[in-house]
Amino acid sequence: MKVKALWIASALCLIMSGLVAFAMASSRRGPVEKKAATCSAVNPIVYYADHLRVEEPERHGNLSLFPVSAPTVKAPDVTLTLTQAVKQGLFEVMELKESEVNRLRVRNRAKEPVFIMAGEMLRGGKQDRIAGDDLIVPPKTTLTVAVFCVEHGRWAGRESGFTVGHSLAGAAVRGAGARGGQGAVWSRVEEQQRTLRAPSATGALRSVHDSEAVREQMKPYLRSLSDLPEEHHKAVGVVAVVGDEIIAADLFSSRELFETMWPDLLEAYVIDALERQDSDVVVERHGDRTVVRGGVVRRRDEKRSAVDEKDVLRWLNGLRSAEISVKDTPGDGELYELSGRDLNGVALVFDCGLVHVGLFPGQVAIAEPDYNSLEFRRERVR
Repeated sequence: MKVKALWIASALCLIMSGLVAFAMASSRRGPVEKKAATCSAVNPIVYYADHLRVEEPERHGNLSLFPVSAPTVKAPDVTLTLTQAVKQGLFEVMELKESEVNRLRVRNRAKEPVFIMAGEMLRGGKQDRIAGDDLIVPPKTTLTVAVFCVEHGRWAGRESGFTVGHSLAGAAVRGAGARGGQGAVWSRVEEQQRTLRAPSATGALRSVHDSEAVREQMKPYLRSLSDLPEEHHKAVGVVAVVGDEIIAADLFSSRELFETMWPDLLEAYVIDALERQDSDVVVERHGDRTVVRGGVVRRRDEKRSAVDEKDVLRWLNGLRSAEISVKDTPGDGELYELSGRDLNGVALVFDCGLVHVGLFPGQVAIAEPDYNSLEFRRERVR
């Protein structure tokens, strides 16, 4: 009996030792180690593209938004956004110990993953940034992430920490980052400030989003288009068209994630639409009066886009034949670059489902500024 008891005790000790060793090994691997993919037989991006449906657009002025649904596709269990996590005190954005323009630290204290969308504005620190790529930050994890600067004239800790929310860079700025890098982003921000007459002493993109004149012009668009998700209850994303030009598509698998991101997405599309107005319109506030100068504000439906659902679906079908290459991500899931004849973009896949795909019109060469030129250095000083 004693021998049997000793044998059982020894066996238990061996089992416990194995469990401890496994736990130690797991802790050494770290929280962001990628799990082996179990969906290699099915390409989630192509599968998603095969199931897209495009509905009739909602329009206002020169902006047309085509709702897109994706019935039967898998929706990954990622619903907590950056703005939500920060508001709940579960997420922090920080400068690195040795600050860098194009990298920041993020800390997720939540018990669930947090989704960050490329283009989300991070205000504060030594200068304002936008997230460079879509990202899933795992629970209880700190990561170093890639960002783009959108305030090239400041490098000082004017504010402590960062604030987020209510600002997503428009398709023009996001597309510049995807295709041309930091220099293209600066150039695009400057052009947007000039066109919308929203200058900034430090070249900050926030001047466009916070401009009273710009926000006054946005109001009719927002009133007309804010209810799109409720009116198209199967939609999980949209394709945005300004005039007769497709400017971007933002597609999700999760209806909940699309609805959460919608207010920021809509404002970003509207800013792109305002920038591309044919008439040079300036809206000024004088007390309770709104004065429009230098152009005509078109009424809704006064100018219809010639682009229809078939055109949009034909463009989206380019996803099926696009070249797909792996892009490095510090977070969970897999990030892929997409490159086709008529579109390019990035797709974030998690747990065999597509979290978000951001698409832009075909590959366009964007010239990098000459950083050593007198003109560029003079502009930085200004």
